[in-house]
Amino acid sequence: MSDPTLPLLQIRDLRKRYGTTDVLRGISLDVHRGETVAVLGASGSGKSTMLRCVNHLERPDGGSVTLGGELVGFGQGRRGPRMLTESEIARQRSRTGMVFQHFNLFPHWTVLRNVVEAPVRVRGLDRTRAHELGMRLLTTVGLADRASSYPKQLSGGQQQRVSIARALAMDPELLLFDEPTSALDPANVGEVTSVMKRLADEGSTMIVVTHEIGFARAAASRVVMIADGLVVEDGPADRVLDAPRNPITRAFLENTRYGAGTATEPADQP
Repeated sequence: MSDPTLPLLQIRDLRKRYGTTDVLRGISLDVHRGETVAVLGASGSGKSTMLRCVNHLERPDGGSVTLGGELVGFGQGRRGPRMLTESEIARQRSRTGMVFQHFNLFPHWTVLRNVVEAPVRVRGLDRTRAHELGMRLLTTVGLADRASSYPKQLSGGQQQRVSIARALAMDPELLLFDEPTSALDPANVGEVTSVMKRLADEGSTMIVVTHEIGFARAAASRVVMIADGLVVEDGPADRVLDAPRNPITRAFLENTRYGAGTATEPADQP
């Protein structure tokens, strides 16, 4: 049982290298329960890589990630720390829900099946109960009427809302969003960020990698700025956005036309 007074997520000196490129150079970050942390930074700064290390989609080269008091990716063996098996890592990963830049929905499954299949297969949820859960979550994201549709019949914004419902279906302790609006037409951005803001208002714990400065202002409790694989600024959203202390943060906000936040970013990995 984790201590509720401690941060839900603790990242300590996180490091990751691809070839000769140091993408993460020692990131440390705490996220408490109920916080929405918006992560800003230029392309290639390490934001997406950090998220993938949090749920062990990428194996860090150094440092540690602790979720709810449990070290991610490693356990205690008879002779000291040991790397977890793939099935053990999958169990840990189920404690987080991740929404990617691209929707990654199964095109041959209906919207409802895309949402409920993981709870059935991973959590062992009875399919009838899973369908009830799926319909409740589709109602939450405003898509209950499209339950029997297929992904190709939906707009990009609708597909991303299905992705959010799918992440919620695993009842995660932590939600990770990796530029969730970057693949959307501008007209569809608002329908996704409004769902995310509602989740934030309801107390979900979220890390959102984003260029949507308007969302960060409206929904984030904190803003973290990452540059060159390091956290260079971390503070309350209004303070960071209105009076950034680091010149890198000031330049970033100016370059993204502060208040609009429509720039997009490719993945960090070369």
